[in-house]
Amino acid sequence: MTRQFLKYLAVAALAAVSDWALFTVILAAFGAPVPAQATSRIAGGAVSFALNKYWSFQSRQIALTLLEARRFLTLFALSYVLSLSLFSLLAFAGLWPYWAKLIADSLCFLFNFMMMRWWVYGRAKAGADAIENETGSFASQPKKHFARLGI
Repeated sequence: MTRQFLKYLAVAALAAVSDWALFTVILAAFGAPVPAQATSRIAGGAVSFALNKYWSFQSRQIALTLLEARRFLTLFALSYVLSLSLFSLLAFAGLWPYWAKLIADSLCFLFNFMMMRWWVYGRAKAGADAIENETGSFASQPKKHFARLGI
């Protein structure tokens, strides 16, 4: 788990760089903190999904991509609402937008790791392994695999 967390941390750093860079550009260009946060979080989420799937959690089964993407988007939506709510609350309370962003993003960080490890990638991989052991390979019965995964 430590190695996986370190990989997650590295991916989070890359996602944060893309998020913060876009946030800074939009905030400087338009002076609108909430739309800047909303847009930059989406960019960071795209980076996070792609890199975490293949590197941090090593989920390379193509058959699971739709399920994992659906779960990731659900988690992302929850985290997105939480982040924007916290950010808006802090920004409208008069906190400097960069501090508000740092606090909001930090509070979502560990929650996201645990949910990705357990629900987005962990349970999907475990479910696919169990199905493959029970019914044979995906290639031989793809419809049966998708149905059992809830896709």
